[in-house]
Amino acid sequence: MTDQLTSGALLLIVGAVLTIVGIVFFPFLCVGVPLLIVGLIMVVAEGGRTRQPAVPPYPRYGPAPPYPPYSAMPPAIAPPRPPDTAGAPPGSPPTRYGVNCGAAVAIGASFCAQCGAPIQR
Repeated sequence: MTDQLTSGALLLIVGAVLTIVGIVFFPFLCVGVPLLIVGLIMVVAEGGRTRQPAVPPYPRYGPAPPYPPYSAMPPAIAPPRPPDTAGAPPGSPPTRYGVNCGAAVAIGASFCAQCGAPIQR
Protein backbone atom coordinates (compact mmCIF):
# COMPACT_ATOMS: atom_id res chain seq x y z
CA MET A 1 0.00 0.00 0.00
CA THR A 2 2.79 2.45 0.82
CA ASP A 3 4.34 1.95 -2.62
CA GLN A 4 1.26 3.70 -4.10
CA LEU A 5 1.15 6.61 -1.64
CA THR A 6 2.80 9.87 -2.58
CA SER A 7 4.73 11.98 -0.12
CA GLY A 8 1.86 14.48 0.04
CA ALA A 9 -0.67 11.78 0.92
CA LEU A 10 1.68 10.40 3.54
CA LEU A 11 2.05 13.87 5.11
CA LEU A 12 -1.72 14.27 5.03
CA ILE A 13 -2.23 10.98 6.91
CA VAL A 14 0.49 11.70 9.47
CA GLY A 15 -0.83 15.23 9.96
CA ALA A 16 -4.38 13.95 10.49
CA VAL A 17 -3.22 11.38 13.04
CA LEU A 18 -1.14 13.94 14.94
CA THR A 19 -4.00 16.45 14.86
CA ILE A 20 -6.41 13.90 16.34
CA VAL A 21 -3.85 12.98 19.00
CA GLY A 22 -3.19 16.70 19.55
CA ILE A 23 -6.83 17.33 20.33
CA VAL A 24 -6.62 14.81 23.16
CA PHE A 25 -3.08 15.77 24.26
CA PHE A 26 -2.48 19.48 23.57
CA PRO A 27 1.33 19.50 22.83
CA PHE A 28 0.95 17.59 19.52
CA LEU A 29 -1.53 20.11 18.07
CA CYS A 30 1.27 22.39 16.90
CA VAL A 31 2.85 19.57 14.82
CA GLY A 32 -0.26 17.95 13.38
CA VAL A 33 -1.97 21.02 11.91
CA PRO A 34 1.03 22.25 9.82
CA LEU A 35 1.61 18.72 8.51
CA LEU A 36 -2.07 18.49 7.63
CA ILE A 37 -1.92 21.77 5.72
CA VAL A 38 1.33 20.94 3.86
CA GLY A 39 0.07 17.44 3.03
CA LEU A 40 -3.20 18.83 1.65
CA ILE A 41 -1.30 21.33 -0.53
CA MET A 42 1.01 18.60 -1.86
CA VAL A 43 -1.90 16.26 -2.68
CA VAL A 44 -3.65 19.02 -4.62
CA ALA A 45 -0.41 19.98 -6.44
CA GLU A 46 0.35 16.37 -7.42
CA GLY A 47 -3.08 15.93 -8.95
CA GLY A 48 -3.71 12.46 -7.53
CA ARG A 49 -0.73 10.78 -9.21
CA THR A 50 0.64 7.66 -7.60
CA ARG A 51 4.28 6.87 -7.20
CA GLN A 52 5.78 5.01 -10.17
CA PRO A 53 8.20 2.13 -9.60
CA ALA A 54 11.82 3.14 -10.05
CA VAL A 55 13.34 2.34 -13.42
CA PRO A 56 16.63 0.45 -13.12
CA PRO A 57 19.53 2.58 -14.40
CA TYR A 58 20.92 -0.30 -16.47
CA PRO A 59 19.41 -3.29 -18.25
CA ARG A 60 19.17 -6.47 -16.27
CA TYR A 61 21.88 -9.01 -16.82
CA GLY A 62 21.09 -12.51 -18.00
CA PRO A 63 22.14 -15.66 -16.21
CA ALA A 64 25.83 -16.13 -15.54
CA PRO A 65 27.69 -18.12 -18.18
CA PRO A 66 28.57 -21.67 -17.21
CA TYR A 67 32.03 -22.22 -15.84
CA PRO A 68 34.41 -24.48 -17.76
CA PRO A 69 34.62 -28.02 -16.41
CA TYR A 70 36.92 -28.51 -13.48
CA SER A 71 40.23 -30.04 -14.42
CA ALA A 72 42.21 -31.98 -11.87
CA MET A 73 45.56 -30.59 -10.80
CA PRO A 74 48.60 -32.35 -12.22
CA PRO A 75 50.44 -34.63 -9.80
CA ALA A 76 53.07 -32.96 -7.69
CA ILE A 77 56.67 -33.47 -8.77
CA ALA A 78 59.06 -34.39 -6.00
CA PRO A 79 61.94 -31.92 -5.58
CA PRO A 80 65.27 -33.18 -6.93
CA ARG A 81 67.61 -34.77 -4.40
CA PRO A 82 70.86 -32.96 -3.72
CA PRO A 83 73.91 -34.71 -5.19
CA ASP A 84 75.69 -37.11 -2.84
CA THR A 85 79.18 -36.17 -1.70
CA ALA A 86 81.55 -38.69 -3.25
CA GLY A 87 84.41 -38.44 -0.73
CA ALA A 88 82.67 -38.81 2.61
CA PRO A 89 80.39 -41.63 3.71
CA PRO A 90 76.94 -40.52 4.88
CA GLY A 91 76.81 -39.62 8.54
CA SER A 92 80.50 -38.72 8.97
CA PRO A 93 81.31 -35.12 9.95
CA PRO A 94 82.89 -32.94 7.25
CA THR A 95 86.67 -32.60 7.14
CA ARG A 96 88.05 -29.11 7.86
CA TYR A 97 91.28 -27.60 6.61
CA GLY A 98 93.61 -24.90 7.91
CA VAL A 99 93.25 -21.44 6.40
CA ASN A 100 96.97 -20.68 5.88
CA CYS A 101 98.57 -24.05 5.13
CA GLY A 102 95.61 -26.15 3.92
CA ALA A 103 96.45 -29.09 6.21
CA ALA A 104 93.65 -31.30 7.54
CA VAL A 105 92.54 -30.28 11.04
CA ALA A 106 91.20 -32.63 13.71
CA ILE A 107 87.49 -32.36 14.54
CA GLY A 108 86.87 -29.93 17.42
CA ALA A 109 90.32 -28.28 17.18
CA SER A 110 90.45 -24.51 17.48
CA PHE A 111 93.93 -24.06 15.94
CA CYS A 112 95.75 -25.71 13.05
CA ALA A 113 98.32 -28.29 14.25
CA GLN A 114 100.63 -27.47 11.30
CA CYS A 115 100.78 -23.64 11.29
CA GLY A 116 98.92 -22.58 14.47
CA ALA A 117 96.36 -20.39 12.67
CA PRO A 118 92.90 -20.12 14.31
CA ILE A 119 90.21 -22.28 12.68
CA GLN A 120 86.98 -20.59 11.67
CA ARG A 121 83.88 -22.33 12.91
